[in-house]
Amino acid sequence: MVKLLLFAAAIAAYLSDAVYSAPWLKWLISVLSLLIVLTVFSAVKPYVRFLGSLFLALGLVMLIRDNSSLPAIVLSFGSMLNVLSLFALIPLIALPIELGGYAVKLRSMIQRSVHYSGVLYLITSSLAYILSSFMNLAALPMVYGMIGPSLALYPIRLKERFVSRAITHGYAMPIIWSPVAPIMGIVIEMTGAEWGSLLPIVVPLSLLGLTLDWVMGLLIARHRIKKLDPSAVAELSAAREESAGADDRRSGADKPRHPLQIVAALIVFNGLIALLEWYSHLSFLLLVSLIVIPFAFAWSLLIGKGGSFFKEGRRRLPQQLVNMQDQFFVYLSAGFMITAIKTTGGGEVINMWLGHLKGWIGSDLFLLFIPLIPLALAFAGLHPAVGLALVAESLDPQKLGISVNLTAIAMLAGASSAFMMGPYNATAGLMANLVKRSPYSVSNWNAPYTAAYLGLSMIFLIILKKIS
Repeated sequence: MVKLLLFAAAIAAYLSDAVYSAPWLKWLISVLSLLIVLTVFSAVKPYVRFLGSLFLALGLVMLIRDNSSLPAIVLSFGSMLNVLSLFALIPLIALPIELGGYAVKLRSMIQRSVHYSGVLYLITSSLAYILSSFMNLAALPMVYGMIGPSLALYPIRLKERFVSRAITHGYAMPIIWSPVAPIMGIVIEMTGAEWGSLLPIVVPLSLLGLTLDWVMGLLIARHRIKKLDPSAVAELSAAREESAGADDRRSGADKPRHPLQIVAALIVFNGLIALLEWYSHLSFLLLVSLIVIPFAFAWSLLIGKGGSFFKEGRRRLPQQLVNMQDQFFVYLSAGFMITAIKTTGGGEVINMWLGHLKGWIGSDLFLLFIPLIPLALAFAGLHPAVGLALVAESLDPQKLGISVNLTAIAMLAGASSAFMMGPYNATAGLMANLVKRSPYSVSNWNAPYTAAYLGLSMIFLIILKKIS
């Protein structure tokens, strides 16, 4: 209960200070963040404790060597609460999708209309793409719940690999443009890029990545179907029809909504964020955090589930906060180190080293080196959001002679790759739990596509650099 109160109070204090800034609120945020770090220290996972302790130690050493006072050290806590607030609130946008029964309707449509595993792969990847644009990590179990029960009705030999690749590849692509992805907010706030100016570039790259996944999935399915027994395929087709009919009968009373409503809601949500970013002075992460609950509630009202939204929201939000203790510890610890880097001028030293590296290998190769940094840090155990925050704080595009937009795009491409390949992040862990395999298996399954996507991203970056 103490942890829950501390988490909720810290987020409330951050949101209050972001809207109405006051010195006492900054002190409250810092003290609450320090209390959270101390309170959860013994309860977090061992590796998370080690990582967070390393961040705390490095930050403390930098501040002490800079002769910072005790109040200055305390006030260095509280950074990254913007990201934690988004992590805490974003899952609530999944509620209208669940309450509307979209999954049942979509599963019935798939079983009745899709007869080829290649098309099923394409649909699964597309669903993950669309839902990830809204729900971020919550999209993984949602899509698995829609597609998983249907896998036995298709001639797929390695079903776990099939569904894992389709979901994680589709999930990772909107990360480079979606406003609900904390990665996007981190890059925008730390590089100074504008979301609206990035969209015309990152959306095509995202769609190219999705198309690449479709092509690879269809080629694999075409190779596999040549080895199938036609009689077995006919039996599975009949089973799908029967299953779809059963789903229709079970869901008749619930009146599930048409999945196209999700696409319409996605367009409205992103349009609203774009307008607010254009006309308001609030930061991008704050805008998304403030709008997510009113938007989800309005959507629930439109489908006649307003009461259910409040009931489920009151139950899920405290549960979500309690489950975030590892994230609170490592993000607040990383935020402390990031503040120490800013305060002590450590970023200047890192930029000097990077400048020497750029001069040695050339600007083109240096640009291609940037996406590999978040991927490498993911294999060291850093969550892509933490790794990207550290990279973004250490890179000054102007001093390195690289455009802000190019730097932001390179970071985002690397982060999306890290989500697919990093065996220690939440994406691999959650997907591994769903398919009952190890995170290393999920990572290995994603390796061919990740390599192809990174190659595509690097070609894209070089073209942009040449024409800019």
